[in-house]
Amino acid sequence: MPEVAVFVAVSVIGKNDKMVLMELRHLRYFRAVAEERSFTAAGRRLNVSQSGVSGQIRDLEREMGVTLLSRNRREVALTPEGAAFLTEARDILARAEGAVEIARKASHGEFGKLTVGLCGPVTALFLPKLIRSFRKQYPGVDLSLKERAPFEQVDALRNGEIDLGFTRSVPVEARHLIKSELLFREPVMAAISKDNPLAKEEKISVPRLAQEALVLHSREAGADIFDPIIAMCKRARFTPKIAATAASWQSVLTLVEAGEGLALIPACVQQLRANDVVFRPLRDGACRLDAIVAWRRDEANAVRESVLVMLREKRAEWGMDGPVKRLGRTA
Repeated sequence: MPEVAVFVAVSVIGKNDKMVLMELRHLRYFRAVAEERSFTAAGRRLNVSQSGVSGQIRDLEREMGVTLLSRNRREVALTPEGAAFLTEARDILARAEGAVEIARKASHGEFGKLTVGLCGPVTALFLPKLIRSFRKQYPGVDLSLKERAPFEQVDALRNGEIDLGFTRSVPVEARHLIKSELLFREPVMAAISKDNPLAKEEKISVPRLAQEALVLHSREAGADIFDPIIAMCKRARFTPKIAATAASWQSVLTLVEAGEGLALIPACVQQLRANDVVFRPLRDGACRLDAIVAWRRDEANAVRESVLVMLREKRAEWGMDGPVKRLGRTA
């Protein structure tokens, strides 16, 4: 352990009201002599010469102005002041050793704090498994969750509300502050009420949607989903007939069940409850949406790195290498 200077209040055990500067080495030498009741045995235990141990103890007593040990030819005994000081010395050494261990664990991402952004369907595939696995492997980490919509995650990262976020994209103006990594790409699917004739088809071609009333996730709640869907329709040479929009995916599915139209959704939304809705893929993978993990750029955080390592290692096991396309690039 590195030698660290610490302050001990001698007024607890002596007559003088003053603070004494000493080092952890002095406390370790004193503890060894007190426990071994011998300078020779203490020297062997510390791998230090007997004279070296004696000199350190004399320096300690002189600095404190207190006799800690009584010496005779047969043994070394603690004075009443020494007995009191031994209790404090043991406590200080234990806390110092504990602090070193905590620092070492923190440097390996095994101790510390991390706040993760929770954001609905896009993380439902893997985030519960990630949190459970991480807490089991790293019990010394205080891992907390804060719910934020995907479009709110970047701002939450910038202002320090969260340390790790999950969203669809990072705006160009924030990329000098926020780093991201692509987790997977998921297809856009059609959510159709069971009484719609299209529900009988296995796959839906995009041009067929030109005659359908559409229910979309509102642009205000996520332009990085709304805009690619509109672009897909334009590539198919039609302007979508938007019957309704909603800020939550559950509301989108409720509108479909109510007969307001057919919805275009990311594949992850299938996990939400909708009794009278069926989900159908679009032909030729007409549109895919990115799902990314993001964090503050140029900020060292060993706990965050431990989470990212686990996330990368568990992709296939947690279903991110299946029907979605994983790229794993960083930006």
